[in-house]
Amino acid sequence: MASNDLFLAIKNCVVRIRRSDGSEVWRSQIVRRSSSLITIAVEKDTIYASANGILFALDPNDGRIKWENDLPRLGKQSALIAIQPD
Repeated sequence: MASNDLFLAIKNCVVRIRRSDGSEVWRSQIVRRSSSLITIAVEKDTIYASANGILFALDPNDGRIKWENDLPRLGKQSALIAIQPD
């Protein structure tokens, strides 16, 4: 993953943006219906995103969804993500 990039959560998508020139590297739609908030957390080899009560793991190189977990019985509210430092 290029350390010079940033990740943006907007309009049901996670987007990888090149910081050097603002160009879009990839865009991954993670939810089909409207989400009021998408939260993300970035690790070296995985981007975690949460929307509508579902947790997603994305590949930072191409935006492919590696897996998702609908977190049964927890509802569809917004969630915050925290990653434990090494």
